[in-house]
Amino acid sequence: MLLIAITSFLVGTLIYIGDSSFKLIQQLLFPRQMMGLKENLIVYGIMFLYLFLQSFSIYYIFNKTLVRLEQKSKLLVAFVVAVLSVALAGALIFFDLNNSLIGNCVILILISSALLSLIFGFLSFLLSKRRITGVNIITSIAVFAITIATTSLFIILSVFSGLEKMNLQFFSNVNPDLKISSAKGKTLSDIDNLTQKLTQNPSIESFSKVIEEKVSIEFGDKEDIAYIKGIDEHYNKVVRLDTLIQHGSYFNFQSPYEIIASEGVARRLQMYIDRYNSARLRMPKPGTGMITSETEAFNSAVANPIGVTYINDSYDKYILSPIELTQILLELPPNSAYSLELKLKPGISQNSAKAALQKELGDKVVVQTRQDLDATFIKVMNVENLIIYLIFTLVIIIACFNLAGAIIIIIIDKKVQIKTMWSFGMQRSHIKQIFFQTGLLITFSSILFGLTLGSIIGLLQNKFQLVMANSFVAFPFEFTLLNYITVTATVLIIGAGVSYMVSRKLPS
Repeated sequence: MLLIAITSFLVGTLIYIGDSSFKLIQQLLFPRQMMGLKENLIVYGIMFLYLFLQSFSIYYIFNKTLVRLEQKSKLLVAFVVAVLSVALAGALIFFDLNNSLIGNCVILILISSALLSLIFGFLSFLLSKRRITGVNIITSIAVFAITIATTSLFIILSVFSGLEKMNLQFFSNVNPDLKISSAKGKTLSDIDNLTQKLTQNPSIESFSKVIEEKVSIEFGDKEDIAYIKGIDEHYNKVVRLDTLIQHGSYFNFQSPYEIIASEGVARRLQMYIDRYNSARLRMPKPGTGMITSETEAFNSAVANPIGVTYINDSYDKYILSPIELTQILLELPPNSAYSLELKLKPGISQNSAKAALQKELGDKVVVQTRQDLDATFIKVMNVENLIIYLIFTLVIIIACFNLAGAIIIIIIDKKVQIKTMWSFGMQRSHIKQIFFQTGLLITFSSILFGLTLGSIIGLLQNKFQLVMANSFVAFPFEFTLLNYITVTATVLIIGAGVSYMVSRKLPS
């Protein structure tokens, strides 16, 4: 247990030193500058070099310079070095010397020296030469291999849980609580009757009319195919789109000829916010017959880009507009809509509200919850999660070969003792049970070590944002009870299976 705690502390220390040194090197070499690939490689290279030199120097002191000292004396030296280093760092901070770059570098060296001295002091005390045997080395390798595999599985599942939660949150920001669409065709029939019933429903806080369709958009000499989503003035009460505007402004709904582009559309068209240079929208006309000109094939309109928004990658090809613009392009009457998007009052269950509305409105419409709208995304995420889990389960199975080797080595090492126990009348099944329990002990230790190490890395990731998904968002790390149970059960079942099979093979 103490070895597990020390190693976890070592990993946390190395991550802290690496993160702190990275920031200091960045401030020293590339202050107030966006770093590209070349700059990142330089900073990371110097960071790893410093990390190696700092760790190697402390290791050399305790294992080469102080080699003649007893283990307890080494531990005492480690405490003295740690106390002095922390005291000096505290003095520098007290005199406000940490406001300068040089002061921060000295403080980092002192704190890292204190932490590494404690770690190597404890390791020297625990791993003295007289305690190390061949069996211990093989067993340690088995524990290390299963621990790393356990840590990897826990980290990847936790990060995946964080990504899933983050993406669902992004979808929640743009998807309504409920959506009502036509069961046949695109346009809702008898929309006045629908809106009247929704107005009288005590569970509904607000609703909005929506039209969504494909459109061709041109700006300057560039053209793109996008989805246009026409919304009315009540939509902001259903989904707070105004909070997602990166540049520009939200609609005032005084003119229908305005659009807000997603970041992807604006980037591809190089479209900027301009109330004088308009974008041209084209949409195929409904109907049949021979087409002799472009005007007969398409309805077109011009609209001014007034804003740019970023929601998530799924909305990379969207533009927003007042619903009147989509009605003009589709030649629809003023009161028409493809769907109604609803916001429920707080505390109202989406599933119960869906069932009640579906029963009230009949089978001419389809009522969907937010989970129904996200069903494809959730299904894809679950499949990806399962695939990743199976891959890392295979890694754990491979790592457990080390466990099998460790048990076999222990059996060979204890061959004389096994014969002695057998001679005194101990049953063969009881002897097998001893080695099976040894395998379980190694597995339990590895699980505890791996989950502890993974949790520390997760806490550091959430605190210091060590690994970034992009320039602005770090990979999220979500701690869930299900992940702890899944990792524990997976490693325990595989380790117990390997231990059982190997412990059956006693020498005759």
